[in-house]
Amino acid sequence: MLKPDKHTDIKYSIVFLSAVMMKEILENGIIKYDDLKNSLSDKIGKGITENFEYSLSYLFMLGKIEFVEHLDSIKVLSE
Repeated sequence: MLKPDKHTDIKYSIVFLSAVMMKEILENGIIKYDDLKNSLSDKIGKGITENFEYSLSYLFMLGKIEFVEHLDSIKVLSE
């Protein structure tokens, strides 16, 4: 999924979705999971549903975001 092929639509790739997701989180500071998904779906299209969770996992594994469980929200990991 990270390696594109001739059938890959770049706007639905994990790397692109992660970049747009990070920008959205930075603009809002903290954002609810559903609000983030709806915002990306409005901006990019309904095709994000397949890679949305993979993009979140990618950012989490890179140590860029954290999940705030009691708020069901995502925020940038403070360094």
